Amino acid sequence: MAFTTNGEYLVSAHYNGVRDWRVEDSKEIATMKSGAVHCLAVSKDGRWIAAGIHWGNVIVWNTKTYEKVAEFRDPNSFVIYGVDFSPDSTRLVTASSSGTATIWDLTTRKQVSRWPHKNMVTAAKYSPQGDRIATATHESVCVWSDGNDSRLPGPRLVDIPVTVTPDCDTRLLWFKDHLFVISDRKIKEFEGSTGSPVSEWLVADTTGSSCIALPQHGEFIAHSTKRTLTFWDTSTHTRLGLIQHPEDILSIVFSPDDRFLAINGEDGKIIIKNLEDVSLEALPSYSTLPFIDITDTTFDSWKQAQLSDAEVSLTVTSGHKNRHALAIRALVRAHMRLWDLAIDDAEKVGLHLLSRTLILIPCNPKSINIRPSTIGYIAKSVALIGNGQKEDGLRVFDLAFRHCPPTYVDLLLLIKAVILFMAGEHNGAVSRVGDLIATAFKSTCYMNYMYLLLGNSHIENSDYEGAIQSFKYAEAQMRNYMGAPLMSISLISGWKFDGLGIEIQQGLCEALYTAGRTKDAGESLLKLVDNFGEEVYMSGHITDWVSGFTQRCLSVLESNGGTASKAVSHSLTPMPLLREWTKATLASRSWKDALVTAAGFIVPRFTIYRSICEHLGAIDRAADEIECFLQMANDSTLEADTDGEQAKWSLEFRQYCASMLEHLGDTAADAEQLDEAITQYSTALSLNPPVPNDILVKRSAGLIVSTESHYVIALDALPPWGYESVLKEWTKVKLTDGPWRNALRTAGDFKVPRFTVYQALCERLEILDRIMDAIDCIHALESKLAQELDGEQTKRLADFKSRCGRKIEDLGDLAMSGRQHDKAISQYSVALSLDPANAPALFLKRSKARAEMGLWKDALSDANEVITRDPSSPSGYESKHIALCGAGRNGDATVVFETMLSKMSLSSNPEIRERSRKYVDPAQIEATIRGAIQNAIRESPPILINTHTGRLLDKSGQASSFESQPIFHELVSSMTTDIDHARIEHEVAQYYRYAMFSHKWKDNEPLFEEVIHIVVYDLEQSLTHHKLQMFCKTVRDAGLHWAWSDTCCINKADPSVLQEALISMFQWYQASAMTLILLCDISSPSLRGDLMGSIWNTRAWTFQEYHASKVVRFYNKDWTLYRNINIPNHKESPEIISEMEEATGVSARALTALRPGSEDIREKLRLASTRQTTRIEDAAYSLLGIFSLSLPAVYDTSILAWTGKSGSFNSCLPGKITVFNQLPTSHIPRPITRAEVEVITAGLRVSSVNLSLVTTLHDRLNELRIPLFAGKRMTLPCIAFRLGPLSVSRGKSERAFRAQTAALGIVEIKTEEDLSRLDSLYLVRPWIDFLLDRQPVGSVIETIPEEHTDGQSSLISELPRSLHVASAAPQTRTARFASRFGLSFGGRTATRPQDAGSLRPPSSLTQTDKQMRALQAIPRLRQPFGALLLTPSLGNVAAYRRVSAESLITVQVEEITPTVLNKLIDGVRVVDVL
Repeated sequence: MAFTTNGEYLVSAHYNGVRDWRVEDSKEIATMKSGAVHCLAVSKDGRWIAAGIHWGNVIVWNTKTYEKVAEFRDPNSFVIYGVDFSPDSTRLVTASSSGTATIWDLTTRKQVSRWPHKNMVTAAKYSPQGDRIATATHESVCVWSDGNDSRLPGPRLVDIPVTVTPDCDTRLLWFKDHLFVISDRKIKEFEGSTGSPVSEWLVADTTGSSCIALPQHGEFIAHSTKRTLTFWDTSTHTRLGLIQHPEDILSIVFSPDDRFLAINGEDGKIIIKNLEDVSLEALPSYSTLPFIDITDTTFDSWKQAQLSDAEVSLTVTSGHKNRHALAIRALVRAHMRLWDLAIDDAEKVGLHLLSRTLILIPCNPKSINIRPSTIGYIAKSVALIGNGQKEDGLRVFDLAFRHCPPTYVDLLLLIKAVILFMAGEHNGAVSRVGDLIATAFKSTCYMNYMYLLLGNSHIENSDYEGAIQSFKYAEAQMRNYMGAPLMSISLISGWKFDGLGIEIQQGLCEALYTAGRTKDAGESLLKLVDNFGEEVYMSGHITDWVSGFTQRCLSVLESNGGTASKAVSHSLTPMPLLREWTKATLASRSWKDALVTAAGFIVPRFTIYRSICEHLGAIDRAADEIECFLQMANDSTLEADTDGEQAKWSLEFRQYCASMLEHLGDTAADAEQLDEAITQYSTALSLNPPVPNDILVKRSAGLIVSTESHYVIALDALPPWGYESVLKEWTKVKLTDGPWRNALRTAGDFKVPRFTVYQALCERLEILDRIMDAIDCIHALESKLAQELDGEQTKRLADFKSRCGRKIEDLGDLAMSGRQHDKAISQYSVALSLDPANAPALFLKRSKARAEMGLWKDALSDANEVITRDPSSPSGYESKHIALCGAGRNGDATVVFETMLSKMSLSSNPEIRERSRKYVDPAQIEATIRGAIQNAIRESPPILINTHTGRLLDKSGQASSFESQPIFHELVSSMTTDIDHARIEHEVAQYYRYAMFSHKWKDNEPLFEEVIHIVVYDLEQSLTHHKLQMFCKTVRDAGLHWAWSDTCCINKADPSVLQEALISMFQWYQASAMTLILLCDISSPSLRGDLMGSIWNTRAWTFQEYHASKVVRFYNKDWTLYRNINIPNHKESPEIISEMEEATGVSARALTALRPGSEDIREKLRLASTRQTTRIEDAAYSLLGIFSLSLPAVYDTSILAWTGKSGSFNSCLPGKITVFNQLPTSHIPRPITRAEVEVITAGLRVSSVNLSLVTTLHDRLNELRIPLFAGKRMTLPCIAFRLGPLSVSRGKSERAFRAQTAALGIVEIKTEEDLSRLDSLYLVRPWIDFLLDRQPVGSVIETIPEEHTDGQSSLISELPRSLHVASAAPQTRTARFASRFGLSFGGRTATRPQDAGSLRPPSSLTQTDKQMRALQAIPRLRQPFGALLLTPSLGNVAAYRRVSAESLITVQVEEITPTVLNKLIDGVRVVDVL
């Protein structure tokens, strides 16, 4: 069950759905159908009802309309055990048998997150703040974070190991930040944020149907088990009150205002208790009952007369070691009339009866449980008396006083009086009770119970007057309080004191009735019903008694005649008694007989009518009910009461009867029983209903059809408000087959407003789905009556046009689905003229239809109309995007699409925001295109000519040029939901196809530095300029955007660029789309044999250009095709292949099969030998591609000469190859493991090494550029150590020198060279990659021609004339050509893992990471290493040479101090070595 937010309604679970009840009058408002409901909840804002049913389904209904708004399903679940709404009512959490708790979003109708558990989840509850969720299983209670807006499940915050059973979510509650659960027969309280226990206390047996509920204030908690509901103080854990229910309790819930408590029983009946009527005072604990100490389970079973359960419970705990349980079991068995077993239990307590003498058996003084006890004697006494041994039983009871505490002596005396009464000594018992009332109990609450006993005694002795007096005194003293002493008496005697007030009233009624005082008995009965009405009708046997007693009283009243008039007087509020009389009378008589029988009652005649009418309605005798009311309405004997209760009830009942009669008329009309319908309508009208119009019209319609009268006569007989109904019948006949204009002509004689006729025709045409006729009728109405319409008619016309517009819209939708776009456009246009309020949706649909037909301008116009009317609508922008794309305005389309996505992301509608996720952001498409561009131009020449603009562009310019192309915008705008990678790659690859130029150079060719700043087509007129221009135009005419010529596309002033071109040229020709070959010495028309004699066929470079290219085309010097052979690829021309065969002396087959590589080396060299070059080295360069060779520079210090004489090319290279006979790694520092690095690094941190200096050193090492060979010059990054003064020791063939350094200590050098003659000496350590723990960078080292070194400076400033500091690496081509794409383009260097200008790692690091890396370099820096000995080179102040050493110079940094670190930092250099 659950109350709605305002507390006015209560929803309850049912076997086939959910019912909604109005609390005020207990009326069922609605039933929401579903399967069997296991749990339900009402949202905090009162908008939703959620129910968990079988097969893992959860249904959500609207509380206003009772419509199903959502249905969720857990596919793996059989049962949903719990549901709960978040405080903001936007989410729903469910607990399922599949072991999951799931959050559902009520806006998107989708699953948000899901938490798996090991066992089935029996409950799930939102915290009051909504930020957490508690879930319960058989093993634990977990608290989870709600996860906010994330789609991932929130983390588990708390895990509380506690068992929560059974499978029901009514055992887990939040209150503020605390959790309450039922577990192990206890209510337990925990901190919700930490899971720490707060409190716990024992309650009754928690098996079976058991639940808890908390009011808003949280001062007490309600707990139910079986048929008992208990209120507990949440602070003191004391019991505050009890409610007994006639059936097992399934669920309980407090109203939001804490005024009511709803109790749902096993029989499906719901009782709502007003908490003001429930006494909530502290009750004694079961363990504090006088003489009785039992468990809660036993108490509940005993108190509810479930004696077998109590016996079982006591059997488990009884035995020789628990004599108290044996005594209680003796009492229980006595109540079960198991006398022998009861006596046996009592004797085991420690009593033994010999003959007629009671002897106490000695027992262990240390054991309380086996001492003779008061309850033991009482139990023995009850068992003996029940078994017929009255004297023995009374003697045993007297011994109970020996062990009774003084405070309970008076109570024991009272119990003895009860025992006497049970033994049949009523007089003695009554006397004792009288004495106790006069002495001990005058001022106590027990007095009323004594009078109850006296009253029962008097009835037993037929002393009815005495019973009446006793019951009246008991009635006056009665309290709703069940004290501990009385509980003990109840359990011992078996007498029930629950509902004592009803018993007293019943006793008084019976006593008065038996005494012949029927009038007083009737008054007492009325008092009972008024005071205990709810309890009376909750209990079936009490209800039956009231009904029976009422009939007995009424029978006496009827038979006595005159007495009847005195029995029920107006002053006694007779309705309850009269209702009972009515119920009894109408069970066997007609209402008219009952009315005759009541003629003698001095009760207002109206009251009798009312009672009979209401009861007839209750037993579904509607016809009798109406007949009785009509007789009452015509009864002249009734006194008029225009303002009082009688008038109010009469008016309400009159309306009710009119409604009933109208319904009966409708039923008859539906069955075509027109006469019956007319009769019912006429009767209804006779009751003067407050709104008779509908009934009158229905009757008139029936009269028209049944009498077949003319419509004109019928209309004349009706008031204006009845026209509509008659006209409906008229249009039904006239428009079934005929045109509407004919029907309009027949209505010329109608004395009805013309608008009403048009309206009837339009509405009938609408019903017949003749929408176009209805629209024509509307237009006719507007043209005829536009100036005559009043406000109401104008509104009705607008509503009708709107309805027709929507139906026409539906027809348009149908046409669209059938791809009848022209018809759909027509329908939408008509709908727009009818329903301006729906214009945005109609413009949108018409825009889509026009777009389907390719009417882009019209589609764009409609889309703009949508945006104008609703600027926040994403759909308008979507249609505009489609129209712009279709019109070829792709750039504008992309802007509109971005605007649409922005509108969607800012929308307040979650569904629109969710829909935006299916679209692809144009920025993502652009990034994909740029990635494809990177791949497309990575291996192409660094400089190309754009054939359309005539500009030379580097990689950056080439890349950006694509974005100015229409295809770029088309790609971006066309891919709205998915990225078509294949299409992007194809379009980009097509765009970046380029053509190469093969020709014989001439003087004054346009070079790079001349063309870079000018458009090719704007060059001054010259033969060479014309040649370049014609080459570009021809390439452009062939459909290619890019061209390359070796004259202007190589910056020969940059040796590195030239070097790259020489190495890469073959690959460029090989990757080109085509190569244009200009035969500058052949005029048109060219003839066979001209190619063989062309100078082009003698050049070395043209040899590789022809063979590298896949597609070639030969042109004469006037740029006409050679021999007019117009085919795409001249390599496929037999004529040209034949000439090439003659020119080269190689067969056509061999010439075609010639491929780059190491095959047919001699043949390739033979062919090359016939070619000429301007430079000698070009002969070698031009063969690189033919043999698939390249000249990568390899930087690997293992090939340097660490010992022995220097080579002639560079002093660091060996003079003889025998130097490599030494161990290959003798000069390399020993590898050091990461474990060793970590140990040393930890020591450095402990020793407080100067992190700032260490980090500076590491940064300086990172800033070093890569090694380079420039001709004979090697640029070497290193750490340089200057040697101090030398000392010499001479051997036979070599000298040994010693020198002091600041960081390395004493160094020993063996060499044949006299070091003392040298100005300065340096030991250098080139192991930079080793220090930084990186792979060698030799695979990316560049070789630069020697001329590039002219004017270059060396880098160690503090050394005389030769070395200066490397402040910054020179700009490389990679840096110059760095594009917006974040990658470098430069032939092979584009594959580098880092910038070619330095050794700096590519990723940025935090300060802590930098310090850690810097510290990790120190252990490697401390290792011994092989060093090179350098001295300034004679004749070149900017370079150094290596000094030959006879053995490896091995040195080591001694220690890491601030001084040493500063020296190391100053020694970080780049040295040029010759």
